[in-house]
Amino acid sequence: MKRIQFDGGARPNPGEMGIGAVLIENGNIITEISKKLPNCGTNNIAEYMALLAGISKALELGWKHVMIEGDSKLVINQVNGAWKINKEHLKSLCAQVVKELSKFDSYTINWIPREKNSIADELASKALGYKENCHHHAEIEHKATGCEKDIDIKCPKCKRDCVFKWQVFKNGSRHIRQDCPVHGHIKYAPKIEPYLTIANQTKDKTTQKKLF
Repeated sequence: MKRIQFDGGARPNPGEMGIGAVLIENGNIITEISKKLPNCGTNNIAEYMALLAGISKALELGWKHVMIEGDSKLVINQVNGAWKINKEHLKSLCAQVVKELSKFDSYTINWIPREKNSIADELASKALGYKENCHHHAEIEHKATGCEKDIDIKCPKCKRDCVFKWQVFKNGSRHIRQDCPVHGHIKYAPKIEPYLTIANQTKDKTTQKKLF
């Protein structure tokens, strides 16, 4: 049995991207891929790029039948056609993946829990200079990057103080949403201070309102 496992991450999100992929044949690791990408992007872009890297290597090795596994529900479900793709850049990446997959005689692509994807997980983190998985855990200390922007907690249009709150997506990822009381959604903020503190305070206040 030939398998590809993949993972990708960005730190912060969006930020520097790292990808990891491992090719396994009959329980033996054939190839490991750990690479930092030249551009800035999101976790989802990194996941797609990791998948493409794994597929490319498998085709290079002449693999004809593959089982592909990853812990990104978004990528797995979009490639399988189960989830709608709203963002144009993800549509393009998904189309690239489907095109490359058609070069195999047969394939399956399935979601697996994070703990079963640990090798690819570590390879993606290693590419970004971390010993542990950095893009799935907000508690790990922020690493300064060339993609980092000046921290701004006010609306760029009206300069009012923004509200920061946690938003959970279908794939299980959790990001800090920055909203202006007047202009609405501004952006998704990186998981660093002061965003973390403000978002957690907002969450606490929401919980208190529900309790009382």
